[in-house]
Amino acid sequence: MQLQQLSHINWLVNSWQRSEQAGLTQQSRAQDIRLSDNKLKERRQELAGLIDTVSRFALPLFYQLFAHSDSRLILTDQHGVIIGSWGQARFREKLSQIALSSGACWQEPIKGTNAIGTALIEQKPISVIGEQHFIQHHHFISCSASPIFDYTGLLIGVLDITSEQQKHTLSTQVVVQNMVQLVENQLLNQIPHGHVRIDLACEPSLLSSGWQGVIIADESGQILAHNQVAGQLLAQGRVIGQSVEQVLPRPQTHASFIYTTTPLHSKQHRTRALTPASDLHFGDAEMERCWQQANRVIDKDIRLLILGQTGVGKNEFVKALHKNSQRKNGPLVAVNCGALAKELVEAELFGYVAGAFTGASHKGYQGKVRLADKGILFLDEIADLPLDAQSRLLHVLQDKTVLPVGSNHATKVDIQIIAATHKNLEQMVTQGMFRQDLYYRLSDLVVELPSFQQRQDRQALIHHIHRRYSDVGQQICGDLMQRLLAYHWPGNLRELDSLIKVASLMAEGEGVLTFNHLPTHLAQKLSHAAPIAAEDDQQKDIKSTVEASLLKTYQATQGNISQTSRLLGLSRNTIYRKLKALGILK
Repeated sequence: MQLQQLSHINWLVNSWQRSEQAGLTQQSRAQDIRLSDNKLKERRQELAGLIDTVSRFALPLFYQLFAHSDSRLILTDQHGVIIGSWGQARFREKLSQIALSSGACWQEPIKGTNAIGTALIEQKPISVIGEQHFIQHHHFISCSASPIFDYTGLLIGVLDITSEQQKHTLSTQVVVQNMVQLVENQLLNQIPHGHVRIDLACEPSLLSSGWQGVIIADESGQILAHNQVAGQLLAQGRVIGQSVEQVLPRPQTHASFIYTTTPLHSKQHRTRALTPASDLHFGDAEMERCWQQANRVIDKDIRLLILGQTGVGKNEFVKALHKNSQRKNGPLVAVNCGALAKELVEAELFGYVAGAFTGASHKGYQGKVRLADKGILFLDEIADLPLDAQSRLLHVLQDKTVLPVGSNHATKVDIQIIAATHKNLEQMVTQGMFRQDLYYRLSDLVVELPSFQQRQDRQALIHHIHRRYSDVGQQICGDLMQRLLAYHWPGNLRELDSLIKVASLMAEGEGVLTFNHLPTHLAQKLSHAAPIAAEDDQQKDIKSTVEASLLKTYQATQGNISQTSRLLGLSRNTIYRKLKALGILK
């Protein structure tokens, strides 16, 4: 390709000219300048927060859309050094031939025109398709990259998707922009002294779309930071340093947009949305619904019954509820009813006085109910509670008093009781195995946690658990990830946690966790769990995601083509063409 053929793309012409001025030729092989292993490890540790945020928010979308293609998601630091890379293992090997691998520096003066290096210089989204790369050796790939900025406007990294040339379209640029928007919005939540987050949009459906405006303010209401969309909606550019009351209209009905307010790290806030930053879920709609419902009743005189298969995370769910409740300074006492000896259940739960039965402590025992006073009592596997103990528990719920075994004196208790089971309690009531009156007392609100296989955030959960046990920077190869996603997981999160813990230990010191690191008994579980790549479905998913992102951005900017073009990194003509194809413009 000759320079004159690029004359209609100004940034590309400028980039090729810079490449020539750097002394590069189209026929040359680029230098492989990279960090040492120790320096790379240090850099990854310095940017662990950014890597973690990309893993949580960008990676699930990447795997959803590109899991079966020869593509890699690449994260660099502000100097163009690759600090993270995810995707197909076989394509990673091919990219290593041009040193597109961890630790390598892809600045434009070193590698010539490329999406990463050119995005660093232009400080805007860039797509470089095949022969648009200055160096011929890079023509077999196509790349879409976008810079990542922190809340001060400082460029802190670049996110890139690199694919085989013929399988890469400009739609990939929209996906990258979607990912960067999610990452930047989440980074705003981590601002020091951030007290409240305000989400703005021109209509309710956009408030949690990822393309909403976001403002972060301190405890006094002074604005510390905001994203690009917020600046555009407010039509005031950057409003940092102003007070929230100055820039947000009251009442909202007088504004061209609506907004919601969410406290950050607030001691008093208890009904906030569970965000993907939580350890409980990373965007699963059903888990979010369960959390919101449970969170609304945890501080009321309403009993919560949690249903779900073994291993779905009922214990962690209750721990999060306790931490988020008014009772968080009180105890959380968890009891596995199925693990208690039948003859000692009542003594263990309700306590006993000295000498109440043979073998009883001469000091007596308070019991779990009284130990939970001013806190929460979590009765797991409630279906295994014997009928006699069910009767005593019913009295605790009705009278809010507990009568220890061998005593005639009842003690007042102030507790919230949460029960959980994997069994069908309604069926047990019909069979006479569980008291009907107790069932109704325990089930003011019933939530059922989804199995792992039903969840929408499986990839993110796998990465989250893997990070808990693995070396910093270790990745999961694409083949193993697909097997993990395809396996049916009868033990749910508990089984997944166990497998990844062992596999990570076997792969200690390795850069990539692969199927070969699994011990035989674990490998056998996953040996038949290889999914069939569905390229047509994948292309449909990408098309759907791109269309949704385009519409959300167009709506978020209130129909401003120029702003939509800038946010998505696409030309105005491309935006017009796509909106016409969707029937939005005539």
